[in-house]
Amino acid sequence: MPHTLSVTVRVDLDLRGVTLAVFGCLTAETHVSLLSVIAKARGLEPAPRITLDLLGTEHIDLDGLLPLQHLIDLEPRSEFSPVTYLIPDPLPICPRTMRSAPTDWAGGTSISPGPAGSAPLTLLRGADQPAGGTAVKAPPAPAPAPSSSRPRARTRREEILEGSAQMFAEHGYYGASLRDISRHVGISHPGLMHHFASKDALLEAVVDLLEAHAQVALDQAEAMSMDPEAMLQALPAHWHPGSLPVQLLSTLGAESVRGDHPGRFRMSRLRRVHEHIFEQCFTGFAQQGLLRRGLDPAFASRALFGLVLNLAVRERTVRTMQNRSYDDAPIEELSRLARAFLSADGER
Repeated sequence: MPHTLSVTVRVDLDLRGVTLAVFGCLTAETHVSLLSVIAKARGLEPAPRITLDLLGTEHIDLDGLLPLQHLIDLEPRSEFSPVTYLIPDPLPICPRTMRSAPTDWAGGTSISPGPAGSAPLTLLRGADQPAGGTAVKAPPAPAPAPSSSRPRARTRREEILEGSAQMFAEHGYYGASLRDISRHVGISHPGLMHHFASKDALLEAVVDLLEAHAQVALDQAEAMSMDPEAMLQALPAHWHPGSLPVQLLSTLGAESVRGDHPGRFRMSRLRRVHEHIFEQCFTGFAQQGLLRRGLDPAFASRALFGLVLNLAVRERTVRTMQNRSYDDAPIEELSRLARAFLSADGER
């Protein structure tokens, strides 16, 4: 079912103010339809104050909201009054905007970008499997389920995606060229281009994997919000600072502050989704009287996910200068912060 939106226009009797009340879904596809409505409102004489009311929307995607604001604000301020935005906080999220989680996800340690039945692409690695010589620790992968048939070898496309994810996590989108990636994977440059026509296309496929990773956590958010221990036990599977998904979130998220980054909107949305998951958990704890009194669930969610990303950077900097036997126990640090947000009765 396609996303749609509608607009109700309210004009003050003195023509000095116009409110555009938006309903439906604000996405990358639908936001452009608002530009003509705003242009007509700006064409009134005298130029009115314009309020864009998004509080009634069903859901808002960042890759619809951010370009809309950018295009509106491109107009010279001397000719038009600035538009006032009424935006819900948190942004309402639509599950349909996230990639579906692959059916062969196993314990939060692997995902498959291909069709059902294809071999999984490992996204979490242990300390004995560093990417680019960087030593990081991640929870060990679970033992494979017994099977009567021999597992199919990974496809070349899956190998390219895994190698690209490692290179983007270590060097970023701008720091990893297609030739660097092809050498890392062990494939010729033309062979890489056969599977992915451009680096942007490769980045899109890698971010698809990150969205599938986030979707798994999103599907478990309701269960985690019922019990603090459930959330704490989920930290290693979804938010281990040494895991490749979190390393990618950290590196690509930091890079995407550049306005021309091709993954800017999707990485912004991914960060908001992870914060939303933690916020849903802390809101559930507050409703049960398990959250520290006076603590804002939204603040707690940003603080906890901020620590996740901070520790991801630490894994690639401070950790690399330490002895391999030194264990900072990043999951324990995340758990310690999460428990600090709980009330005395909620601590376990």
